[in-house]
Amino acid sequence: SRVHRSMTTTATTVATRTSNTAFLGTRCVNKRRGVGRDDRRRRWRSRGASCSSIGSDDEDEAVKVIHRRKALLAASGLVLGTKCYEKSINDDNEEAKAFIDLPSRLHNRYFLVRHGESTLDVRNQILSNPSYKYDTTYGLTAKGVEQVHEAARIILEEYDGSPSWLYTSNFQRSFQTALVMREDLGLLFSEVRTEFSGLLDPRKMGSLDFQDRSNWKEVWENDLRDPLSTPPPVSDSLQPSASVESVRDLYRRTLEAFTRLEASYFGTDIVLVSHADTLSCFCAALYGTDLGRHHLDYPFELGQVRCVDMSGIPGKGSKVSPTDIQGEYAVGDKAVNYL
Repeated sequence: SRVHRSMTTTATTVATRTSNTAFLGTRCVNKRRGVGRDDRRRRWRSRGASCSSIGSDDEDEAVKVIHRRKALLAASGLVLGTKCYEKSINDDNEEAKAFIDLPSRLHNRYFLVRHGESTLDVRNQILSNPSYKYDTTYGLTAKGVEQVHEAARIILEEYDGSPSWLYTSNFQRSFQTALVMREDLGLLFSEVRTEFSGLLDPRKMGSLDFQDRSNWKEVWENDLRDPLSTPPPVSDSLQPSASVESVRDLYRRTLEAFTRLEASYFGTDIVLVSHADTLSCFCAALYGTDLGRHHLDYPFELGQVRCVDMSGIPGKGSKVSPTDIQGEYAVGDKAVNYL
């Protein structure tokens, strides 16, 4: 009889569990068929109506969803480099800015350094194709190394610089320049940043790669006439337009590079090692001068250093905004000075 009672109890338990499982399974199937979704949809449709079934918890959840969506829109604007517009609680439209407004005050000091002499400079050749950026054949010459030593001396002695960070293009002529400069400036390897996104790369020259440097003259003449003009593209490329850049394209690079730097650091010296046209366009954009005249106003010789210090109060009549990316004025300056 004990065995019979045990078997009966076991059978009853199994039957109960099976029944519960069947009920849960039916409820899950109903949800998958849309019963749960219909319930939620009815609740959302009835929002805003004078219905006692909608409580404050649902309203709080809706506000949280709106805030999440606004945060995602703002974040996507920063990542993609676009301007997004968010709707505030009181339905006022506020513009969310993705980039720094140039020219404006900067709260860091920048040392722009062109790489030292490379084998390409000895051959008098142009090279901007990223496919060759890791080719050590196009590294520094002995003269180029000496030029870099001199550039480091100028930063330390003539500008009394104390760099905390060094950013470099990953083309070999720039990367090797950064390695030599790092040692002279006393920086750790962890304080050197190789820029892989292309912001410090040389200007893309298309079909002029491996051609004589005398071709630069015509490119610069076109820059003066039209800031949207580009060097001749690579005709057999899958994307010919992607093989060249105008000075307007370099301006966009400037916006992204200095937005990142100004948002990441405050009150420090930063070294940027790059290439001739890239650096001259950086200067034109930062100072607010004519982009087409970048090569005339801010030429960069091999190993040359230019210090960009815009942390102080802009001069009278200057086009430079007195506030930095955070909307802060320089020490001793205030908004009433510009009324």
